[in-house]
Amino acid sequence: MGWWKRRAVSEGEGLEAPEALRRRLWEQAMRRLQPTLPPDSPSWVLDESFDLANRLVWFDVVQRNGPRWVRRRYRYDGEVDVLYFSGEVPFPEADLDRLPPERMVWPAHPLSRRSGLLG
Repeated sequence: MGWWKRRAVSEGEGLEAPEALRRRLWEQAMRRLQPTLPPDSPSWVLDESFDLANRLVWFDVVQRNGPRWVRRRYRYDGEVDVLYFSGEVPFPEADLDRLPPERMVWPAHPLSRRSGLLG
């Protein structure tokens, strides 16, 4: 991320508690992710990490892509409200049983509520 992209924090804006900012960024990221999920199979959201100073969230999604399963990497930029796709790698179908069931999401329902991702 370049310095030219980031705006200075205005007065009062930087006072948001870190956990509240984390929750808000996560909800915004999940709202952007939802239209990208396959409508006919579950997905799993995994391994999220946050850069609260720059309002960035990285996470992986295991989902079906055609006849195969893939693990996709995303980055959500809360500064400009954009979800970036960073690539995918094949995911072995045999490993689906090892994915945590509480991280499973279905596209027909709000992600943050049904998946327990917000606690």
